[in-house]
Amino acid sequence: MRHVMALVGSRGDVQPALAVALELRRRGHEVVTGVAPNLVPLAARLGLDPVPLGIDSAALLGSDLVRRDMRSAHPVRRVRALRAVASAGWDELRTGLVALLDDVGGADTVVTGLLGQEVAAAVAERRGLAMAALHYCPVRANGVVSPVSGVRGPGATRAVWALGERVRWGLTRRAENAQRAELGLGATRVHLPTRLRDAGAVEIQAYDPALAPGLVGEWGPRRPLTGFLALDDDARARLGEAGAGSDAGLDGGLGLDGSLDGGLDAGLDSWLGDGEPPVYVGFGSMPVADPAALLAAVDAACADLGVRALVSAGWNDFSGAAGTSGPGDTSGPGDAAGPDAKRVRVVGAVDHAAVLPRCRAAVHHGGAGTTAAALRAGLPAVVGWYSADQPMWGDLLRGAGVGVARRASTLTQPGVLAGALAEVLDEATAARAAALGARLVPPGEAVAAAADAIAGTQRRQA
Repeated sequence: MRHVMALVGSRGDVQPALAVALELRRRGHEVVTGVAPNLVPLAARLGLDPVPLGIDSAALLGSDLVRRDMRSAHPVRRVRALRAVASAGWDELRTGLVALLDDVGGADTVVTGLLGQEVAAAVAERRGLAMAALHYCPVRANGVVSPVSGVRGPGATRAVWALGERVRWGLTRRAENAQRAELGLGATRVHLPTRLRDAGAVEIQAYDPALAPGLVGEWGPRRPLTGFLALDDDARARLGEAGAGSDAGLDGGLGLDGSLDGGLDAGLDSWLGDGEPPVYVGFGSMPVADPAALLAAVDAACADLGVRALVSAGWNDFSGAAGTSGPGDTSGPGDAAGPDAKRVRVVGAVDHAAVLPRCRAAVHHGGAGTTAAALRAGLPAVVGWYSADQPMWGDLLRGAGVGVARRASTLTQPGVLAGALAEVLDEATAARAAALGARLVPPGEAVAAAADAIAGTQRRQA
């Protein structure tokens, strides 16, 4: 079978799907991989011969549209921004995916991640192809997991999902029908979840059933819960991010945006071993509004609680933040304006699978990939959420007794980060996190299950 993968978004949106692409290729399937332009180096290092597709996700996340307008206190400006972000890059994705299919002579299956499903589904419909989507969190109506904190009970949960689907359809309907028109398809009045269901599309739930066990029975085989997806050690080694315990995982590799960068400083392995396991702090692709203020809050929390912290800059620029000259520079003893370099170390991108097992807790944005990595490492977490699925992950961790959640913008307020960390650094929470981590589906099994689901798709009848 030939599968064309249309993968847009941040590294957290793309990398799990690349693990499945590698597994399909290992089984003898032909895999054609299109990824966001800034993530081409990431996929290329894995040997997948990627082509650029859609728009640069790092540029979008760093734009005024995301950093300013989506957070505007003005409701009209905020709604306009939400509508624009919901369909950002759709023209480029449509034209790129159509061209890719033409170049390779068609496909059996179009595979997409959570982002860009509307466009990929329309292209698959126009070409008469099977469709598979990878979901990294619950995004379809159910009575188990609410998208809004504080909602309890199946009836109320379903009602909130129904409202959310109506809002989403209201934001995207015009843009979606514009894409359909460009493809020669008629306008639709039916929102995407219903159309995918009617088309028999497989929606792979790429997260662990241990966190939402009721979904297995509710959704059945068309939405299989596979477990969290992750690259194996061989694939991570190709990224310069070898397995836990190897120095190679601490000395180089790719930034979270997929670009080739200098990786981590050589002293990290020594720093990790020179004291008690630190608290990991990293927000991935999320924009940290004030890196200096975040470092000050981390330093204060470390001083209050008697712990150390490893801060990963992710897609953010920590150059010029107090006490550092760059993402990986923690040389010197620190000064009155910056963090104490002995207890707070700032680095670039890290290999979660190598570093997190050497930590005692994690502070992160609640992205599915980082959530999974922290859980696999058996770490309790403070989720400093921004938007999208992140508050949901915070709620799920809190419900499991292994984490707490705070809005990211509050973490720099006096005492907030220290107070949140104090709630998860106790022995009971650590024990629950370790036990939950041991129950998760192993990553190899999760990837195999996702590949099984994609390989089982059949070409739709025209």
